[in-house]
Amino acid sequence: MKRRAELVAEQGSETGGDLVDQASFAAQQIEIESIDRRLARIRELLSATTVASDAPDDTVAVGSVVTLRFDDGSTETYQVGLIEEQAGDVVALTPSSPLGRALMGHKVKDTVTYDAPVGELTVEIVDVRAA
Repeated sequence: MKRRAELVAEQGSETGGDLVDQASFAAQQIEIESIDRRLARIRELLSATTVASDAPDDTVAVGSVVTLRFDDGSTETYQVGLIEEQAGDVVALTPSSPLGRALMGHKVKDTVTYDAPVGELTVEIVDVRAA
């Protein structure tokens, strides 16, 4: 917000009309529009905030950190939620994605099948914890 206000103030104080001034004005306008888009996105996220449910610790819900074992034996850990809510180096898994939807409400040791772009896949829930 502070940077946007500075840019708007600069625009109002500029005089002259040479190409450098016009280019500077255009660059400032682009930056202001970028700031406005970011602010709109932040407002959108805040208005659509999902409060993590009070699901039991061993049940997958929004806000859970879940470790999965795939068919090839590999494991991956995800945090169920928005990318903007991602904590540390844990990969975000949106609850609206095919895997996210399939996992919701399941517990540790459950086997879950979901539709992926490469076809139907199955995972085992190895661990679930609060974020």
